[in-house]
Amino acid sequence: MQKLAQSLLSFVTTRMFLVGMTRGPAKRMEWSGKQPICIKACREPKISDLVRQKVLPMQVQSRETPLHQLYSSAFSKQKLDIYPTKKPAPPFGDLPPGYQHLHTQLQYECISPFYRRLGSSRRTCLKTGKWSGRAPVCIPICGKAENITLQKTVTSMRWPWQAAIYRTANGMKENSLRKGAWILICSGALVNERTVVVAAHCVTDLGKTIVLKAAELKVVLGKFYRDDDRDEKTIQNLRISAIIVHPNYDPILLDSDIAIIKLLDKARISSHVQPICLSSSHDLTSSTEDLKITVTGWKVLADIKDPGYKNDTIRMGAVRMVDSLLCEQQYEDNGIQVSITDSMFCAKRDHTAFSNICPAETGGIAAITLPGKASPELRWHLMGLVSWGYDKSCSLELYSGYTKALPFKDWIEKNLK
Repeated sequence: MQKLAQSLLSFVTTRMFLVGMTRGPAKRMEWSGKQPICIKACREPKISDLVRQKVLPMQVQSRETPLHQLYSSAFSKQKLDIYPTKKPAPPFGDLPPGYQHLHTQLQYECISPFYRRLGSSRRTCLKTGKWSGRAPVCIPICGKAENITLQKTVTSMRWPWQAAIYRTANGMKENSLRKGAWILICSGALVNERTVVVAAHCVTDLGKTIVLKAAELKVVLGKFYRDDDRDEKTIQNLRISAIIVHPNYDPILLDSDIAIIKLLDKARISSHVQPICLSSSHDLTSSTEDLKITVTGWKVLADIKDPGYKNDTIRMGAVRMVDSLLCEQQYEDNGIQVSITDSMFCAKRDHTAFSNICPAETGGIAAITLPGKASPELRWHLMGLVSWGYDKSCSLELYSGYTKALPFKDWIEKNLK
């Protein structure tokens, strides 16, 4: 018992000593930095380089509940002030970069006038830490171009969705072309920054379904003159990543004569390069035979030694649809048997409008103007692609065959991504 008492006394003496040794003289203890606090905030949503973001000053949003009307009629204004719409609490504390306070609003707009915004124009930081509305994206405005009216002279007209399709002379039987030279073979229509719609016969071996190699073709945008040197400041030479020919393409009948060119290089949208719109069935409200269709394109296989080569520009003209039976009959009268399928239409020259184009010699595109979906402002829509015509002459009274764009709208949109 005595030994136990001595042990306890020794333990207590030691603890007291240790505590005394650690305390020492009294000192004021402080923490570095500021007192941490937790506040509600939202991480700024990611946006593309085409979207401009602006942080708006915090403000009370004017909203009234059904009770506001009840209180305003049942109580005096003085009492109504007791029940105001709650103001957001003023923010306090600095947030790290990339975060915004509760109730902060972000405003969005496109950085270029050639783009339009999809999604919300404003988004608000919610108590959940998420943003209201839908993420904004900017897409090119389709079918709108400057300096394009059918009344102007052809020398002042530019068609910003017109794509020149070139094929390398390597492997072709043209002896007059030097090795490595490029020859303009067709016109296509730019429908978004990475997609061009073109006739299938332009990207396949003649009379076959064999697709040409992407390296054998290139796309040139922003082109007006045939001679590239005249447009060197505006043209874009773009490589091709893939060629998609419609699975129903028939090289003999030229049925479903349509293909898609996917661009490896993204087209730069400007006043000289813009996409054309795709029309839907409800856009075509008037009779098809009443539609005035504009055909544009460069003459295929023009002799580069021609004195007028450097000054040659894109051709254009207006045409109107004709009944398919009349078209078949005219070809039969000229000793040619043709079959007009549901994916085709025939057209003849519109004598009331200017024309310097022979569609059968151009491999061009056909377009029409229609009111926009969001406004009555006219927009240009893809109507079709020049597909076939007479091979011996190009009288303006003869009909030409076109591939309709409308039956392939869903297929085109499926391959836009």
